[in-house]
Amino acid sequence: MKPFTASELMTSRLMTVNPSMGLRDLVDYLRDNSIHGALVKEGDRLVGVVSFTDLLVYLADEVSASEHSFSHAFLPDLDTEAYEEFAGLLDGANVNDVMTPAVFTCSTETTAGEAAGIMADKEVHRLVVTENGTAVGLLSATDLLKATTEYEEAATAAHSS
Repeated sequence: MKPFTASELMTSRLMTVNPSMGLRDLVDYLRDNSIHGALVKEGDRLVGVVSFTDLLVYLADEVSASEHSFSHAFLPDLDTEAYEEFAGLLDGANVNDVMTPAVFTCSTETTAGEAAGIMADKEVHRLVVTENGTAVGLLSATDLLKATTEYEEAATAAHSS
């Protein structure tokens, strides 16, 4: 069986946000578009990648300096003071404050295994897929997991026939 390539697995719908976007707007944007991450562009220039993970790390870091624990934010009976603190963190920062400024890429011909190796080495969950230096897609760890399932199903079907 031929290995999957990035071009076969990537999402070609490139969702982008501006680095000055507020975090509350970012959460709404990601949720409204059913995505977990987006490219950060300033004009035509790609300046980073942002994800829910980046947002959670930012909130956890900021909350660790306060009297409330981070897990407190997820309690059903969140008190008004704690709610206002968390809301203030969202309202007081923007994408530029939480994004990962390093953009890691792979080509459309990069295999799934090679892409997984890059992600593991760089400790990231997404790669920007490029063709001739232009971003043409986004490849996520979830895309690679789906490919693993498909590959195993195809191998099992080939083996049993």
